[in-house]
Amino acid sequence: MFPFKKKQSEEEVEQQLQEQQDSHLPARKRRKEPIKPWGRKERYLVLSILLFTTLTSAVLAMAARDWKLPGLPKLSFSNLNLFDGGEIIIENKNKNKDSQYESIIAKFRNKTNDLSGTYGLYVVDLTTSDSYGLAQNEIFQAASLIKLPTMVAYYKEVEKGNIKPTDKYVLKDADKIDGSGSLQYEKSGKAYTYQQLVDLMGKQSDNTAFNVMTKKIGEEKINTYTLEFGMAKTSLANNDTTPADIGIFFEKLWKGKLISDQNKEMLLTSLTDTIYEDFLPKGIPEDIRVAHKFGREVHVLNDAGIIYIEKPFVLVLMTKGIVDKEVEEIFPELVRDIYTALN
Repeated sequence: MFPFKKKQSEEEVEQQLQEQQDSHLPARKRRKEPIKPWGRKERYLVLSILLFTTLTSAVLAMAARDWKLPGLPKLSFSNLNLFDGGEIIIENKNKNKDSQYESIIAKFRNKTNDLSGTYGLYVVDLTTSDSYGLAQNEIFQAASLIKLPTMVAYYKEVEKGNIKPTDKYVLKDADKIDGSGSLQYEKSGKAYTYQQLVDLMGKQSDNTAFNVMTKKIGEEKINTYTLEFGMAKTSLANNDTTPADIGIFFEKLWKGKLISDQNKEMLLTSLTDTIYEDFLPKGIPEDIRVAHKFGREVHVLNDAGIIYIEKPFVLVLMTKGIVDKEVEEIFPELVRDIYTALN
């Protein structure tokens, strides 16, 4: 007699058949064990990664806005106190003007306090040398305002006989820099005088012309000139400066302390009626001359120059961590307020 065998269930039969099939397969094709559900350690790990990613994104977002969001004070990590919006400094000889200057600063602060990022202001009365501002000694990205010392360095070199304005430079593909200016689209081999290149730095804020002239003059010499101009906190290498440094530059330029009157007028002419008239000049009546330098980068918009009214003044507006739409709307309004108060 055959021994008694227990009848197998359908599930047992199916499992036995599958095991027989798997035994003839290569190891990598055999049925794998079912995936086990996450344990407590795995859940904590995933939660930690999510929290870290969220925190990192928040920190990067705050940093991009210069640690200031709309309607909130700016966070300072130097002392973990809340930043009050910038140091106010008024330097003037006529104390009767203090209330006027304070009113200008207060209005500027009120209109920018609820916006993202930091707004810097510096004003110089060119007839009295009175100056005042908000966050004027704070470091900002210069953007194309960094071209200003190089432009004056060129004229200094011309006056010393080291550069002839009529000498020509042949454009190379390696010279071309993306961004502002038309030279990047010109054919290699085209010749330009050095004077033409500097004029393009003013009229178009041309990056390629800036690149060529920086190499022609030399960064070391430009840095030396920058310090001579009184721009102690301005760095060509880091592309940063302060509103006060830019204001000092324009004041000394106006007063003939940097280059000859003839070269000064040539420089200021190249800064008049530029291709960037939508910000500082937009807040000034069209019949008023404005010689200015515009600069823009990611979350940065700067504009600074001389306003030619009966009592001319230097106006410097610099920003960082801003929202583009906000600054595009408020910038001409801020300029208009200051012009109206001083005119």
